[in-house]
Amino acid sequence: MPMSETADDAAILQRIAGGEAAAVGDLYDRYASTLFPIALRILRDRSEAEDVLHDAFVSVNERAAQYAPERGSVIAWLVTLVRNLSIDRTRRRDRRGALRREILPHEPAKPVDDPETLTADAAERAKIRAALGELPDVQRQTLEIAFFEGLSYPEIAEREGVPLGTIKSRAARALAALRDALARQGVTLEGASGGHKVNDA
Repeated sequence: MPMSETADDAAILQRIAGGEAAAVGDLYDRYASTLFPIALRILRDRSEAEDVLHDAFVSVNERAAQYAPERGSVIAWLVTLVRNLSIDRTRRRDRRGALRREILPHEPAKPVDDPETLTADAAERAKIRAALGELPDVQRQTLEIAFFEGLSYPEIAEREGVPLGTIKSRAARALAALRDALARQGVTLEGASGGHKVNDA
């Protein structure tokens, strides 16, 4: 992202922090089309994705003063915010679904799609998909589960039934290979992934 655009984003957040209501709309107009597909891919429901996007910008209005430029770009901050809200909503929905299945045990479970990595830019998104396609399946799946489902390494290891060290090794090799593949295309992993760091806890 050009430096001038990054500076513009920070200036918009300063206006929001100063109480300028129209500035929230400016930020929404700039990034809603980028953020909505991330929420939709995680939630797999358009109405819920729209709700998350609304909640995210309400949160931006409340948290604008807390933004620290040295911790990353505004779009990285927004991607992380939308991702976390989407995962939280998915987990609440899954808990409600589990309760309904206890009451109605024959209710069919909603199928889970195989997620693909989304980034802040459509062109970069295509490059990410191509780079992910070069990874072995188990490595790609580890990264996708960590990003889109928000699971930590221990949680992934437990779900997959493999040692924790194996999961950490897969993730490390996958991230290194992904960085190399993207670097050849002029894309940095940190910028493309919204600054996401896999939770190792």
